[in-house]
Amino acid sequence: MPLIPKISASISGTCTKITLVEETKPYNVTSNPGGWGFPNIDTAGITLAYVSFYPLIAPPSVVNASGTGTISGTVFTDVAHLSGTFQVGQTLVGLGIAPGTVITALLTGTGSNNGGTYQVNISQTVTSGPITGISVVANYYLKNSTVDVYATAPGAPTPYTFDALVDQTWSNPDGIYQLDYTVIRNGIIFKNKKHHELFLCNLCNCKDALIARLVKACDRLEVEKLKTQVDQMEVFIYGIQSAFSCGDFTTATTLLEAATKYCSLVSDCGCGCGGNC
Repeated sequence: MPLIPKISASISGTCTKITLVEETKPYNVTSNPGGWGFPNIDTAGITLAYVSFYPLIAPPSVVNASGTGTISGTVFTDVAHLSGTFQVGQTLVGLGIAPGTVITALLTGTGSNNGGTYQVNISQTVTSGPITGISVVANYYLKNSTVDVYATAPGAPTPYTFDALVDQTWSNPDGIYQLDYTVIRNGIIFKNKKHHELFLCNLCNCKDALIARLVKACDRLEVEKLKTQVDQMEVFIYGIQSAFSCGDFTTATTLLEAATKYCSLVSDCGCGCGGNC
């Protein structure tokens, strides 16, 4: 069995920071056949590794835009546009395109015009061919020309579980995200199994804010009202978590949308007091 990298993510209490924990661990023929080390690769010699987060409504398999194009240096040219709209933040995919290539700015491109040009984050040369753009809400590099989290990992080059990145910027709302972990060595690409993460930081903060108000409340009617609101938030959160754990993402998303609206109605300062909902 080839390497199957594993990683998990958690959001800080302020909902603005994310921590990634590398969980591939050393190879074991029975308990961890997809781990680091012989007969699989180890962390030495990895040329590129990154983690991408995709919204549930636009997983990696969903193409947002496509065209026949080229990349010269850090400029992508959409020579013959085919469909959709190229936008800042999209990851470009195609034969010969460096993994993790992202559109960072519109130059002459409008998103759908033939010959439109776009700035990308990685300098490279890609000859004319099909190029597609997919939505990625966040990218985090574990290994590139300037970052190498594996070098100091305990047990490297066959490390055990370790904090890969701590308190990195996160600016996305509560929701379900598909997490893709890509490791590249000698041109060979290794990816994790399909993995989803549920983030409810803002909703949990909303509930906590209501509890704080409940503790300070003195009026009987106000206490009863706040107890009802706290109970409702707990029901929402439990329902979302239960549906997610059962793989019922449709129900989880529906409940999340309802909980977010409810939170906005009962909170004096926006959902979770962070406004990131």
